[in-house]
Amino acid sequence: MLNFFVGSSATPSYQYQSNRVITENRDGSDRSHSLSGKFIYELNQKTAFINNTLKTNIDWDDVRLGVTGSLPNTQTASLPDYYAGNDFKLIKRFNEKHLVTFTSKNEWESMPQTLTVAMADGTMRQSVRDHAFHTNESAAYAFSIKGITVSLEGGIKGYLRSMCSEATGLEKGSEQPDLSDLTGNMTNVVNTNFLTVYARPKFEYWVKRVNFTLSAPVSFSHYTFDKALANRNEVYFSPSISMDWKPNNRFSVGLDGGTGRSPMDLSMIQPGYVMTNYRSFRRGVDNFYNSTSQNVSANLSYKHTRRGVFANAYVMQSWSHNPYTLAQQLFGDYIVYSYTDAKSDGKMLMASGNIGKTLDFMRGSANVNGSFSRSEHHLLSENQAVNSTGTSWSAGAKINGAPLRWMSFDYRIDFSSSRLAMNGNNASWLGSMENELLLNIMPQRRWEWHISGEHYRNELTANEFKNVFLLDTKLIFKPGKRLEFSATLSNIFNQRTYNYTTYNQLNSFESQRRLRGRELLFSISLRK
Repeated sequence: MLNFFVGSSATPSYQYQSNRVITENRDGSDRSHSLSGKFIYELNQKTAFINNTLKTNIDWDDVRLGVTGSLPNTQTASLPDYYAGNDFKLIKRFNEKHLVTFTSKNEWESMPQTLTVAMADGTMRQSVRDHAFHTNESAAYAFSIKGITVSLEGGIKGYLRSMCSEATGLEKGSEQPDLSDLTGNMTNVVNTNFLTVYARPKFEYWVKRVNFTLSAPVSFSHYTFDKALANRNEVYFSPSISMDWKPNNRFSVGLDGGTGRSPMDLSMIQPGYVMTNYRSFRRGVDNFYNSTSQNVSANLSYKHTRRGVFANAYVMQSWSHNPYTLAQQLFGDYIVYSYTDAKSDGKMLMASGNIGKTLDFMRGSANVNGSFSRSEHHLLSENQAVNSTGTSWSAGAKINGAPLRWMSFDYRIDFSSSRLAMNGNNASWLGSMENELLLNIMPQRRWEWHISGEHYRNELTANEFKNVFLLDTKLIFKPGKRLEFSATLSNIFNQRTYNYTTYNQLNSFESQRRLRGRELLFSISLRK
């Protein structure tokens, strides 16, 4: 597959005392190639069930990207990804009452990738060779004693990963800083391996219409890092408890809570820097950390099948505690990310809900939904502490139906807005609206006519909006069961650009995407 893309963006990077704006215009091509295969063996008998799935996926992409703006450059990347895996599952029944499940999962992946960035005053080149093998062998057993259901899952997990990276050509001219002096070591030779023995006991108890569940997973892990870090042993325990109440067949109420200690993502162990794109570099941690977290949640659901009414609501509050803090440092137009040995706490509130109703008179349904999220993080920018808070909400509605025998439709509308705040200073709320309509007209068995329209209204800056209307249509003729003729007219209004702005922890990202113009495509399909 060959894709061409063009676009431009402006990225303000927020700092403690001032902001930096980086602009870029991009055009390029992406050649994607993929080869995959899957072999499945399955046996289903009265006392045993066996399933084995062998799968492989090979992807290799070649990307070329030209950039003008603050840092004009040309980028070329080779991004192969080789994957193979095997999943095995055995369910065995003993004495008609006892059920034991055995599972085995083995995966291997290799990603030898390169990135080359050519600029007016030099060329930067980075190669990353990342290889990993993962295995998980487990067994599960369940039984009941006096109204208490006890289930136990246990097994062994193993992970072997090696990552080597190297970047060259970082010496810059007088217009930009010498990155070789500022970023230090650009070479990584890392091995991150572990072997874990784990058990996941779970206890369930029904009393009238209330179900109590206690889960108490515990594990022992042995880590080896091939002298990059000291080998170590860790024990993890993450208990949780939940309650589900079903007063009748229509209502259901649930409460959940848990706490735990978990290992860091081992891919973060990276003492040297890696070039993530032409103007940003990232270094991981040079030590092993554990993090802790807590969460509480509640959910409510309602269904009235005869009247076709369905509703649910969900809310969750979580807290995280890490012994490291993400830090951002600017060198000219370059951004360098790293981690410092400073405690960092974060918390997140999420809430969502929807209600739906079937519309029998037109053989369709309607749905209204909404969501809200608020996350707080602690970071360092230019050696200054920054408390970053991101808030967003969304609301939408959907309706579909087939009011006529020869016509059906789907319509959706969504509203959303987000805001970023740092150290109590709030940026502007930026909102967007999306409309989408699909009409299917089938005047005769051999003919189909599809019409789809989209409308986007994005707020780029405070009270500055960009509207985009897209309209496509497709006409299909089927003279027989195996032959199909079609004509597709895309982007009838010949829209050329699409603009939007998004926030992340310390940045806002304003982007303009160039769209393909009006196109007419004729197709002939022959089926066996």
